[in-house]
Amino acid sequence: MRTSTLPSSTALGRRPHGRLGSGAIGALAALALLTACGVTPATPSDESVTTPEVAAEAEPTEQNVAESSAPEAAAPTESTSESVEPSPDEETETAPQPEPIEPQSFSGSGSDVVMLEPLGDGVFYATVTHDGSSNIALWSVDENGQNIDLLVNEIGTYEGDVALNFGEDPAALRVEADGGWTIDLVPLREAPRWDGSSAFEGHGGTILIVEGVADGLTPVALTHDGESNFAIWAWGEGRPDLIVNEIGAYDGTTLLPDGSLVLQITADGGWSISTD
Repeated sequence: MRTSTLPSSTALGRRPHGRLGSGAIGALAALALLTACGVTPATPSDESVTTPEVAAEAEPTEQNVAESSAPEAAAPTESTSESVEPSPDEETETAPQPEPIEPQSFSGSGSDVVMLEPLGDGVFYATVTHDGSSNIALWSVDENGQNIDLLVNEIGTYEGDVALNFGEDPAALRVEADGGWTIDLVPLREAPRWDGSSAFEGHGGTILIVEGVADGLTPVALTHDGESNFAIWAWGEGRPDLIVNEIGAYDGTTLLPDGSLVLQITADGGWSISTD
Protein backbone atom coordinates (compact mmCIF):
# COMPACT_ATOMS: atom_id res chain seq x y z
CA MET A 1 0.00 0.00 0.00
CA ARG A 2 1.31 3.36 -0.99
CA THR A 3 1.11 6.03 1.68
CA SER A 4 -0.78 9.16 0.68
CA THR A 5 1.31 12.24 0.07
CA LEU A 6 -1.77 14.42 -0.18
CA PRO A 7 -3.70 15.66 2.84
CA SER A 8 -6.94 13.85 3.43
CA SER A 9 -10.32 15.51 2.97
CA THR A 10 -10.32 16.42 6.64
CA ALA A 11 -6.83 17.89 6.54
CA LEU A 12 -7.92 20.00 3.58
CA GLY A 13 -10.32 21.75 5.91
CA ARG A 14 -13.42 19.92 4.75
CA ARG A 15 -16.52 20.99 6.60
CA PRO A 16 -19.51 18.68 6.29
CA HIS A 17 -22.37 20.56 4.69
CA GLY A 18 -26.00 19.64 5.03
CA ARG A 19 -29.19 19.75 6.94
CA LEU A 20 -27.92 19.52 10.49
CA GLY A 21 -28.05 22.85 12.26
CA SER A 22 -30.65 25.24 13.56
CA GLY A 23 -34.23 25.59 12.40
CA ALA A 24 -36.85 23.15 11.18
CA ILE A 25 -34.60 21.61 8.53
CA GLY A 26 -31.90 20.87 11.10
CA ALA A 27 -34.47 19.32 13.42
CA LEU A 28 -35.70 17.00 10.67
CA ALA A 29 -32.14 15.90 9.84
CA ALA A 30 -31.37 15.24 13.51
CA LEU A 31 -34.56 13.19 13.78
CA ALA A 32 -33.54 11.12 10.74
CA LEU A 33 -30.10 10.44 12.24
CA LEU A 34 -31.61 9.49 15.61
CA THR A 35 -34.06 7.11 13.95
CA ALA A 36 -31.33 5.55 11.81
CA CYS A 37 -29.32 4.82 14.98
CA GLY A 38 -32.31 2.99 16.44
CA VAL A 39 -33.29 5.78 18.84
CA THR A 40 -36.97 6.65 19.38
CA PRO A 41 -37.12 10.37 20.22
CA ALA A 42 -39.50 11.29 23.02
CA THR A 43 -42.61 13.12 21.87
CA PRO A 44 -44.65 15.42 24.09
CA SER A 45 -48.02 14.20 25.37
CA ASP A 46 -51.07 15.50 23.51
CA GLU A 47 -52.45 16.79 26.80
CA SER A 48 -49.39 19.00 27.38
CA VAL A 49 -49.47 20.61 23.94
CA THR A 50 -51.67 23.63 23.42
CA THR A 51 -51.91 24.76 19.82
CA PRO A 52 -53.17 28.19 18.80
CA GLU A 53 -56.36 26.54 17.51
CA VAL A 54 -57.01 24.85 20.87
CA ALA A 55 -56.31 28.06 22.73
CA ALA A 56 -58.71 29.95 20.49
CA GLU A 57 -61.46 27.41 21.12
CA ALA A 58 -60.91 27.68 24.86
CA GLU A 59 -61.36 31.47 24.95
CA PRO A 60 -64.92 32.61 25.75
CA THR A 61 -66.70 34.63 23.07
CA GLU A 62 -69.92 36.68 23.21
CA GLN A 63 -71.67 33.99 21.21
CA ASN A 64 -70.52 31.27 23.59
CA VAL A 65 -71.64 33.31 26.61
CA ALA A 66 -75.05 33.96 25.05
CA GLU A 67 -75.54 30.33 24.20
CA SER A 68 -74.52 29.22 27.68
CA SER A 69 -77.03 31.62 29.30
CA ALA A 70 -79.94 30.59 27.06
CA PRO A 71 -82.44 28.05 28.47
CA GLU A 72 -81.77 24.52 27.42
CA ALA A 73 -84.11 23.01 24.87
CA ALA A 74 -86.23 20.13 26.04
CA ALA A 75 -84.79 16.79 25.13
CA PRO A 76 -86.83 14.82 22.60
CA THR A 77 -88.84 11.96 24.08
CA GLU A 78 -88.14 9.62 21.20
CA SER A 79 -85.16 9.21 19.00
CA THR A 80 -85.88 10.34 15.47
CA SER A 81 -82.78 8.81 13.94
CA GLU A 82 -81.13 5.47 14.04
CA SER A 83 -77.42 4.90 14.50
CA VAL A 84 -75.72 3.77 11.34
CA GLU A 85 -73.26 0.94 11.68
CA PRO A 86 -70.49 0.58 9.13
CA SER A 87 -71.02 -2.10 6.53
CA PRO A 88 -68.92 -5.24 6.96
CA ASP A 89 -67.63 -4.59 3.46
CA GLU A 90 -66.28 -1.19 4.52
CA GLU A 91 -62.74 -1.43 5.91
CA THR A 92 -60.75 1.29 7.55
CA GLU A 93 -58.15 2.61 5.14
CA THR A 94 -54.60 2.62 6.44
CA ALA A 95 -51.76 4.73 5.13
CA PRO A 96 -49.41 2.69 2.93
CA GLN A 97 -46.08 1.88 4.53
CA PRO A 98 -43.07 3.34 2.72
CA GLU A 99 -41.06 0.76 0.83
CA PRO A 100 -37.57 0.18 2.25
CA ILE A 101 -34.78 1.82 0.28
CA GLU A 102 -32.72 -0.81 -1.47
CA PRO A 103 -28.95 -0.51 -0.90
CA GLN A 104 -27.15 0.65 -4.03
CA SER A 105 -23.83 -0.69 -5.31
CA PHE A 106 -21.59 0.63 -8.08
CA SER A 107 -18.28 -0.32 -9.66
CA GLY A 108 -16.10 1.06 -12.40
CA SER A 109 -12.63 2.12 -13.43
CA GLY A 110 -11.14 5.56 -13.83
CA SER A 111 -13.08 8.80 -13.56
CA ASP A 112 -16.86 8.59 -13.73
CA VAL A 113 -20.14 10.00 -12.41
CA VAL A 114 -22.56 7.74 -10.51
CA MET A 115 -26.23 8.75 -10.47
CA LEU A 116 -27.99 7.83 -7.21
CA GLU A 117 -31.56 6.70 -6.74
CA PRO A 118 -33.50 8.92 -4.28
CA LEU A 119 -32.54 7.98 -0.73
CA GLY A 120 -35.88 8.94 0.82
CA ASP A 121 -35.82 8.89 4.62
CA GLY A 122 -32.95 6.41 4.75
CA VAL A 123 -29.56 7.36 6.20
CA PHE A 124 -26.58 5.65 4.57
CA TYR A 125 -22.81 5.48 4.65
CA ALA A 126 -20.64 4.35 1.74
CA THR A 127 -17.99 1.64 1.69
CA VAL A 128 -15.40 2.64 -0.93
CA THR A 129 -12.50 0.66 -2.42
CA HIS A 130 -9.82 1.58 -4.97
CA ASP A 131 -7.02 -0.54 -6.46
CA GLY A 132 -5.16 2.10 -8.47
CA SER A 133 -1.75 3.63 -7.86
CA SER A 134 -2.65 7.32 -8.16
CA ASN A 135 -5.18 9.62 -6.51
CA ILE A 136 -8.76 8.63 -5.79
CA ALA A 137 -11.19 11.45 -4.99
CA LEU A 138 -14.89 11.00 -4.34
CA TRP A 139 -17.26 13.98 -4.30
CA SER A 140 -20.93 14.02 -3.36
CA VAL A 141 -22.90 16.23 -5.78
CA ASP A 142 -26.30 17.92 -5.45
CA GLU A 143 -29.08 18.01 -8.06
CA ASN A 144 -27.60 21.19 -9.55
CA GLY A 145 -24.23 19.57 -10.14
CA GLN A 146 -22.55 21.44 -7.30
CA ASN A 147 -20.11 19.65 -5.00
CA ILE A 148 -21.48 18.99 -1.52
CA ASP A 149 -18.54 17.31 0.18
CA LEU A 150 -15.17 15.68 -0.53
CA LEU A 151 -15.73 12.20 0.87
CA VAL A 152 -12.43 10.53 -0.10
CA ASN A 153 -9.05 11.95 -1.13
CA GLU A 154 -6.28 9.35 -0.98
CA ILE A 155 -3.35 7.99 -2.98
CA GLY A 156 -3.20 4.40 -4.19
CA THR A 157 -5.02 1.43 -2.71
CA TYR A 158 -7.89 2.44 -0.46
CA GLU A 159 -10.71 0.85 1.52
CA GLY A 160 -12.90 2.70 4.01
CA ASP A 161 -16.33 3.85 5.14
CA VAL A 162 -17.53 7.45 4.80
CA ALA A 163 -20.72 9.30 5.76
CA LEU A 164 -22.97 9.77 2.73
CA ASN A 165 -26.18 11.63 3.60
CA PHE A 166 -25.84 12.40 7.30
CA GLY A 167 -26.34 15.95 6.06
CA GLU A 168 -27.64 16.86 2.61
CA ASP A 169 -28.89 14.14 0.26
CA PRO A 170 -26.60 13.83 -2.78
CA ALA A 171 -28.03 13.26 -6.25
CA ALA A 172 -24.80 11.79 -7.62
CA LEU A 173 -21.21 10.84 -6.80
CA ARG A 174 -18.26 12.06 -8.88
CA VAL A 175 -15.25 9.74 -8.97
CA GLU A 176 -11.70 10.66 -9.94
CA ALA A 177 -9.46 7.58 -10.04
CA ASP A 178 -6.86 5.75 -12.12
CA GLY A 179 -7.85 2.22 -11.12
CA GLY A 180 -10.84 0.05 -10.40
CA TRP A 181 -13.23 1.13 -7.66
CA THR A 182 -16.41 0.05 -5.89
CA ILE A 183 -18.99 2.04 -3.92
CA ASP A 184 -21.55 0.26 -1.75
CA LEU A 185 -24.27 2.17 0.10
CA VAL A 186 -24.98 0.65 3.52
CA PRO A 187 -27.86 1.59 5.90
CA LEU A 188 -26.51 3.35 8.98
CA ARG A 189 -28.25 0.86 11.30
CA GLU A 190 -25.81 -1.83 10.06
CA ALA A 191 -22.72 0.08 11.25
CA PRO A 192 -20.78 -1.33 14.23
CA ARG A 193 -21.79 -0.05 17.67
CA TRP A 194 -19.75 0.87 20.73
CA ASP A 195 -21.40 1.05 24.16
CA GLY A 196 -18.34 2.46 25.96
CA SER A 197 -18.03 -0.43 28.40
CA SER A 198 -14.68 -1.56 26.98
CA ALA A 199 -12.15 -0.45 24.38
CA PHE A 200 -13.20 -0.66 20.73
CA GLU A 201 -10.55 -1.41 18.10
CA GLY A 202 -10.76 -0.90 14.35
CA HIS A 203 -8.70 -0.37 11.24
CA GLY A 204 -8.99 2.24 8.52
CA GLY A 205 -11.96 4.46 7.77
CA THR A 206 -14.97 3.42 9.84
CA ILE A 207 -18.47 4.59 10.73
CA LEU A 208 -19.15 3.81 14.41
CA ILE A 209 -22.47 4.27 16.25
CA VAL A 210 -21.86 5.57 19.80
CA GLU A 211 -25.41 6.50 20.84
CA GLY A 212 -25.72 6.60 24.64
CA VAL A 213 -21.98 6.78 25.38
CA ALA A 214 -21.57 10.56 25.67
CA ASP A 215 -23.62 11.96 28.55
CA GLY A 216 -22.15 15.24 29.77
CA LEU A 217 -18.36 15.45 29.98
CA THR A 218 -17.05 12.19 28.49
CA PRO A 219 -13.25 11.87 28.08
CA VAL A 220 -12.15 9.24 25.55
CA ALA A 221 -8.66 7.85 24.98
CA LEU A 222 -7.67 7.45 21.32
CA THR A 223 -4.75 5.69 19.62
CA HIS A 224 -3.66 5.37 15.98
CA ASP A 225 -0.66 3.49 14.53
CA GLY A 226 -0.94 4.59 10.89
CA GLU A 227 1.24 6.96 8.89
CA SER A 228 -1.37 9.22 7.28
CA ASN A 229 -4.22 11.38 8.54
CA PHE A 230 -6.15 10.35 11.66
CA ALA A 231 -9.34 12.37 12.08
CA ILE A 232 -12.66 11.83 13.83
CA TRP A 233 -15.90 13.71 13.24
CA ALA A 234 -18.60 13.31 15.93
CA TRP A 235 -22.15 13.59 14.59
CA GLY A 236 -24.97 14.43 16.99
CA GLU A 237 -28.12 16.53 16.91
CA GLY A 238 -26.17 19.54 15.64
CA ARG A 239 -23.36 20.08 13.19
CA PRO A 240 -20.51 17.54 13.48
CA ASP A 241 -17.51 18.27 15.69
CA LEU A 242 -13.91 17.52 14.66
CA ILE A 243 -12.50 15.97 17.86
CA VAL A 244 -9.08 14.86 16.57
CA ASN A 245 -7.06 15.69 13.43
CA GLU A 246 -3.46 14.45 13.40
CA ILE A 247 -0.92 12.95 10.98
CA GLY A 248 0.67 9.60 11.76
CA ALA A 249 0.78 7.82 15.12
CA TYR A 250 -1.41 9.27 17.85
CA ASP A 251 -2.03 8.58 21.52
CA GLY A 252 -4.12 11.07 23.46
CA THR A 253 -7.34 11.91 25.27
CA THR A 254 -10.11 14.24 24.19
CA LEU A 255 -13.78 14.89 24.94
CA LEU A 256 -16.62 13.13 23.14
CA PRO A 257 -19.30 15.82 22.62
CA ASP A 258 -22.43 15.40 24.71
CA GLY A 259 -25.15 13.60 22.76
CA SER A 260 -22.84 12.18 20.07
CA LEU A 261 -24.58 9.56 17.94
CA VAL A 262 -22.10 8.53 15.24
CA LEU A 263 -18.34 8.82 14.71
CA GLN A 264 -16.78 9.06 11.25
CA ILE A 265 -13.20 7.87 11.61
CA THR A 266 -10.55 8.57 8.97
CA ALA A 267 -7.42 6.43 9.39
CA ASP A 268 -4.90 4.37 7.42
CA GLY A 269 -3.86 2.15 10.30
CA GLY A 270 -5.20 0.49 13.42
CA TRP A 271 -6.97 2.64 15.99
CA SER A 272 -8.73 2.29 19.33
CA ILE A 273 -11.18 4.26 21.44
CA SER A 274 -12.03 3.81 25.13
CA THR A 275 -13.58 5.79 27.94
CA ASP A 276 -10.76 7.34 29.99
